[in-house]
Amino acid sequence: MTGWTEAVLLRAAALGPRVAVTEAAGGATLTYGTLAVRAPLAAQGLRRRGLRPGDPVVVLLRGGCHLPVAGYAVLAAGGVVVSIPGGPAAAGARIMITDRDDADAIAQESNIRQVYSFTGVPGTAGFDSLFGADGPVAPTARLSTARLVAADDVALVAGADLRAYDMVLGAGARLVAAHEPDPAECRRIIAGHGVTLLIDERLRVVPVRAHDRALEANL
Repeated sequence: MTGWTEAVLLRAAALGPRVAVTEAAGGATLTYGTLAVRAPLAAQGLRRRGLRPGDPVVVLLRGGCHLPVAGYAVLAAGGVVVSIPGGPAAAGARIMITDRDDADAIAQESNIRQVYSFTGVPGTAGFDSLFGADGPVAPTARLSTARLVAADDVALVAGADLRAYDMVLGAGARLVAAHEPDPAECRRIIAGHGVTLLIDERLRVVPVRAHDRALEANL
């Protein structure tokens, strides 16, 4: 586990019941405390199943509550998260975490032996099967790197780039996840969730001024 991953999970444990991720569609939430427990437990399960430091793990998930749990589990286990099966970065990958219906076909084409899913996709093992009797790993590093996201921010992230999640959750802020929202939906999310920042596909942080949020709320 890298120092940064340890630090993020340490902060998550300290924030406990504070909401880390809200899904714009459906309203599902993930708390920091849940992330701090589930990711290290799953990491232990991945190591028990043969994941070695530096091994690539294919993570194909839509943005939302499941993505940071899976991503930080892989990182905490010492693995490398890749998002393109069969690509150069995924060469030698033996594990995939996905909720795609064609998971079995992807696994066969890429010679991936273990596939885990949060939603019971046929031909996959449940992600919860990674949890064993071990207790959570207690992170020890401290998070001190300055960032463009503050703890009191609410950041809208459209997409499933774990790096954007890292920026928000590493700051202890709240992330609102949306899947390819159109401009009207973006306006509704900004107004409904009090969004203060947008993180675009290039990982640029774009502030949303309070005046703009008030205008959106009145649309």
